[in-house]
Amino acid sequence: MASELLWRRLSENEKKDIEAKAKNLILEFGKTVEKLPGRKEAFVEREKDRREEGDWADCDGEFKKLMLKNAPKIQGDCIVAEKGKWVK
Repeated sequence: MASELLWRRLSENEKKDIEAKAKNLILEFGKTVEKLPGRKEAFVEREKDRREEGDWADCDGEFKKLMLKNAPKIQGDCIVAEKGKWVK
């Protein structure tokens, strides 16, 4: 069994076999998902979509540093984000 876990080059036939198994798995998953009962799309409409700017003094200084460090884009003390960037 240990030899099965070692890295080795795959033959073209093995690659095709793996691709076929993966494709079959995805198609079977899709068929299973289609059988699930339909769900109504959730959509929430709000009058206000932004909160008021607060004061960083209310939070831990380390938290602020961590949040700004992890943000992909910042401007001063604010995190710059695009609303719905992931939606096409």
